[in-house]
Amino acid sequence: MKKLTIALATGLMSMSGWSACSYNFDATQAQISAVFSGFQKFPSIVGQKTSFTTAVTPENSQQMYIAANGNAISGQSNGSAVPQSGIFAYEYKIKVPTTLLPNNEQIFMYPNYADAYYDNGKGQIVALYANHLLGSTTPNKVTIGVGSTVDGATGMIELPLTSTTDGYQKIGIYVNQDTKQVGVIYNGVNKGYVSANPSKINSLAFTNGMAYYGTDSTSPNIGKVHSVELITDKNQFQFTYPTGTKDICGNTI
Repeated sequence: MKKLTIALATGLMSMSGWSACSYNFDATQAQISAVFSGFQKFPSIVGQKTSFTTAVTPENSQQMYIAANGNAISGQSNGSAVPQSGIFAYEYKIKVPTTLLPNNEQIFMYPNYADAYYDNGKGQIVALYANHLLGSTTPNKVTIGVGSTVDGATGMIELPLTSTTDGYQKIGIYVNQDTKQVGVIYNGVNKGYVSANPSKINSLAFTNGMAYYGTDSTSPNIGKVHSVELITDKNQFQFTYPTGTKDICGNTI
């Protein structure tokens, strides 16, 4: 009974071995509002892909979207358990403009992260993607923060947005539980280990977030779909990882 209760309370991951390794972005608007003031639930959530269509924003206002798991965001669980030895990985596919935006438009990823829970019970950011698309003079870039302490990410990488054949920016995060290191793959290029965790990660809780503002009726982004997709199932991974790497459900790639 105790095991059944825990499984029902967590409700995040499908079990390894009999179905896909998935994450449930089922947080309601009420749960989101209680934690993230001013944020709305993503207009479109299909599986682990969350998206919105750009519209005109009123002057001096912004549109902010969130997707999260209901149990995790309300503090009823510490997310989903991850493999306790070897390497595990997960990925993101991001759909954002790769050209500079006009005037004062901004589209950015916030908050978009995985809260990592260690033996001391503290939740920390293990991987953060922040995409700042500013006006005509600021280069578009990807900022990834990986590895956590009580003060946040200890490793930061800034990478230029690039044109890809399918229009997506792709990010792979792999965590070595034995060495407590965190590595990054960006658009197929393995950047190696870039940071370290204070101890093994017990569980992860994911949040997808995007926001935009400064969009007027003349913007070329009106009607464009922007998205962030979390990929946790090994069968959907885009990249090659070290031998023996598993997805976060424990399935070997």
